[in-house]
Amino acid sequence: MKKNIYKIYSFFFLLLLVSCAENEVVETNETEESNIGPFYAEFLACTAGPDFSQENVASMVASFNELNISESVWWVGGYAPIQGQNKYAGINGWWEIDWESKEAAEAAWKEWAADEDAMAWDESTNSIIDCDTSNILPWNYYTPGASTMEADDWLSFTTSTFECNFNDGKTTDDLRANVQEFNKWVEENPSPGAYTYAIYLPDYDAEQDFLWLNWHGDMATKVAGDKSWAETGQSIQAKFDETATCTGPDVYNSGQIYAPQSS
Repeated sequence: MKKNIYKIYSFFFLLLLVSCAENEVVETNETEESNIGPFYAEFLACTAGPDFSQENVASMVASFNELNISESVWWVGGYAPIQGQNKYAGINGWWEIDWESKEAAEAAWKEWAADEDAMAWDESTNSIIDCDTSNILPWNYYTPGASTMEADDWLSFTTSTFECNFNDGKTTDDLRANVQEFNKWVEENPSPGAYTYAIYLPDYDAEQDFLWLNWHGDMATKVAGDKSWAETGQSIQAKFDETATCTGPDVYNSGQIYAPQSS
């Protein structure tokens, strides 16, 4: 597969966002909105090329949506680092692809590499965005809380990402207990706007034990949520701090690039 197969609109987007059964944070429950997962996602870091511009990227994304994209792709989105609020500011963007499964992703990439239209699109957009497919980062993620994010909210949203490592003696069992208390806090302190979150566990030798992603409908909702947490959530934060040491947040302007229902 060519290095430049993946592209992203880094001005508007950056990467949205598998572990073995013993690393699961929650169990799948199809009858409730909470406790959903695991789902499989892949992330790539991207940089702008010499022909990068809003107009060129918009055209690139539009033409991407016209390609024969695998039915195994559930969603494609991106994140752009906000200057001064992100340690990855040297990266112009991230690309996230959510898949039906890891096996489906592997099969779909073989089909993609054999698709003449896909390869032509790849070649024509190399100078706009360059994403490193030699270092695809695979994760299993869970959405263990209720969501107020509607379909339209995913078109443009704000992401806060925390990178975390378990403290000595702590495991996903401790994190699960934290999540239960956090969900209760969210219920008692509802967000003024759209909100949900996810926990990502790596399917590779990552520096982080897990990622925690907060997704807000917009920056104003994030700011209000942060204020509410600072005022009323610190007892729960202390318990999180006993479980894991986290860095961040890294904050992104985020947006949907592809969704089957909208293409």
